[in-house]
Amino acid sequence: MDRKSIVLVAGAVLALVAGMAAQYFYPTAESSPVDVVVTLLGALLVFSWYHFDSTRAGYRRSKGLNIAVILIAIIALPYYFFRSRGAKRGLVATGLFLVTLLAFGLLSFVGQLIVHFGFQR
Repeated sequence: MDRKSIVLVAGAVLALVAGMAAQYFYPTAESSPVDVVVTLLGALLVFSWYHFDSTRAGYRRSKGLNIAVILIAIIALPYYFFRSRGAKRGLVATGLFLVTLLAFGLLSFVGQLIVHFGFQR
């Protein structure tokens, strides 16, 4: 398994555990302190994936793009995809990125359901 895949698996585990922790410790809260930790770890994972991908592709990263990937990944990564891959492959990569975000959101929800129905009922 390559480094990028390991980062994706770690992100999936983080999403599941974050949903479980938020439901267990803050079951009625719309947001919780768990969200702060998840945001920081998620930003680290996103940057790690971007670093591995850009190194493998031979893409020269700028300081501005590095910072943008950490602060506003939802905008910066599609920009990176189009710059590093061109229009067609950039569009495919952006679509996969959005699907991955959706999958991580669903995993977080599944984590909440596991705790709710497994421990709190």
